[in-house]
Amino acid sequence: MTDPLHTFFYPRGVAVLGASANPLKLSHGVLRNLVTHGFRAPVYPVNPKGGAMLGLRVYTTVADVPDPVDLAVIVLSAGQTVEALEACGKRGIRNAVLIASGFGELGSGGRERESQLLEIARRHKMRFVGPNCVGVIDTYAPIDTSFIRTMPSQGVIGFVSHSGAVCGGTMDWASAVGVGFSRVISLGNQVDVEVADALDSLAVDPHTRVVAAYIEGLPDGRRFVEAAARLTPHKPLIVLKAGRTPSGTRAVASHTGALAGADQAFLAACRRAGAIPAENLEELVDGAISLAYRQSPQGARIAILTNAGGPAAVGADALDRNGLHLANLSRETQTRLREVCPPGTMTGNPVDMLGGPQPEQYTQALEILSQSAEVDGVMVVYVPQAITSPHDVAAAVGHVGEGTEKPVVCCISGGGGIRAAARGLHAHSIPHYLTPARAAHGLGTLWRYKYIQARPPSETEPVAGVDHKRARALIEAVRSAGQHVLDPQAGAELAAAYGLSTSPSGLAATPDEAAALAERVGYPAALKRVAPGALHKTDAGGVALNLEDGDAVKEAFERIVGWGERGLVQRMALPGLEVIVGAQRDDQFGPLVMVGLGGIYVEVLRDVAFRLAPLSAAQARAMVAETAAGRLLKGVRGQPPRDVAAVMDALRRVGQLMTDLPRVAEIDLNPLIVGRIGQGACAVDVRVMLSEGED
Repeated sequence: MTDPLHTFFYPRGVAVLGASANPLKLSHGVLRNLVTHGFRAPVYPVNPKGGAMLGLRVYTTVADVPDPVDLAVIVLSAGQTVEALEACGKRGIRNAVLIASGFGELGSGGRERESQLLEIARRHKMRFVGPNCVGVIDTYAPIDTSFIRTMPSQGVIGFVSHSGAVCGGTMDWASAVGVGFSRVISLGNQVDVEVADALDSLAVDPHTRVVAAYIEGLPDGRRFVEAAARLTPHKPLIVLKAGRTPSGTRAVASHTGALAGADQAFLAACRRAGAIPAENLEELVDGAISLAYRQSPQGARIAILTNAGGPAAVGADALDRNGLHLANLSRETQTRLREVCPPGTMTGNPVDMLGGPQPEQYTQALEILSQSAEVDGVMVVYVPQAITSPHDVAAAVGHVGEGTEKPVVCCISGGGGIRAAARGLHAHSIPHYLTPARAAHGLGTLWRYKYIQARPPSETEPVAGVDHKRARALIEAVRSAGQHVLDPQAGAELAAAYGLSTSPSGLAATPDEAAALAERVGYPAALKRVAPGALHKTDAGGVALNLEDGDAVKEAFERIVGWGERGLVQRMALPGLEVIVGAQRDDQFGPLVMVGLGGIYVEVLRDVAFRLAPLSAAQARAMVAETAAGRLLKGVRGQPPRDVAAVMDALRRVGQLMTDLPRVAEIDLNPLIVGRIGQGACAVDVRVMLSEGED
């Protein structure tokens, strides 16, 4: 794969449209950064006033700029940006960075300007970053087209952000504590170049080993997943996405729709892509530096070396929350520690050297812990005190830590006085954190990436035994009738067309029809009221179970089915464990499949797992294993094991249905009654909703 953004970082010449000699203007900052941050190709300021800036000739129009020029940085108002992009296209410049705001973020008028930009770019075969961005940076090229105050030092982290403020703040922090970056890509409104393009660029950049992304929106969620999936087998990706918890809830007709949401869809997308989700900006940068500096631990056993018992206890709790735990230190290791640590040191785990350890004692103790077979990684926690300086402790930890392959992270708490210590640690490739919990999260990120690296490739294959013609006919019949919800019988027939097992059933309009149907489907029978709006029939008293003869069926029909309504007559399924299998179509990422404990309490228990469709067998198995339903299916408290394979098969078939039939918006199989091993799983209630718009 070639770098789709190569010319943005290695242009043969750059024109800065709107360049200003006023040091208070952003356009001057862009020009200054290009000139002073090491860019080696020609820079051409463009301003109608002409003259000179920063020792460079100013051209009055972009048409006058000499060849070669491959990149334009446009720092003009929104209206002027549209005209300037057209001028660049006519000049033959095929790449542009658009700094101005005043576009889609302002509403319909701004979106119209964005459409104009895109039309110009397509007509002239151009690519552009932005608008409403702060520019792009490559520390190795080097090039800095941004107006960020400080260019970061060279490093291995590639950073992608929709927010210019997040870019600027992160780079300022990085410069203060000595964290380097390879590339910084500020996407702004991503009208043309979007997140997927940035990931593909960083995937092939030889200087990038880790990618961190702050995302606010995805124009094509599936394209993001595909690009991330190409990246993550070779380079870790950590992602923070804003907007995962919408302030309002939409009306949904299925359990799956009620439980799915922006957050579940995003997490499912990360699982499919092998990306690590972050909950906040701290987790984004903390995880990025741990992945940049250290290898994943071979196991979950962590030692804590400290001079502060309270913070160490907090760190131990945080390790547990991150899937790690304290190592059990051997008698031999503890004996060696007592030989080098201050008198009174507690040599269990945490190893607490109390108030006044010297730097050499940190060195010696860390060497012992990193060499111990029972330790997979070390967290050093130091609270500054009057005897030993944080900088000296950082130097001691860095000296040992950079020489071991086991992950070592360090928490030195404090204010501005510990920045030199942070820079010293980062210079030795030891991640520095301000709190024990953040240090534990850094180790936890490495642990999670180990599992991502180890997971086998999941190839999805279409399921067999699908009657596509019958399925499409059922959907068309419902839509032709102007409806958007399949009745329970049509839902069961659609499920059956996809090879899903359902109980024999039919619809009846009168008590006599219901009794006759019950004779055909078999006893004991169930009767369910079918009426518009009767979605949760149990709540409304619309279900009668274990009906043994025709008289019982007639009585139940007269009792629960209203005038003009119908009843679904169904043979009772064999007893088993009730689970739910469902799917919902997410606006950004497409069909999302769910499994969990089923029955009437599904929305209360919320024991569910989600994945993007279609599913491989391995993905279906992992989904089931995440839930309490998966543990119950194995058999507990004397209950027999259930047919997990049948649940996995149902998941894959529902995923295939959603992939094949874009008109299906939501589907629930609830309950799906799972029998013993070999008995299969039977859907006794199938609810299907169609999208209301056109395909």
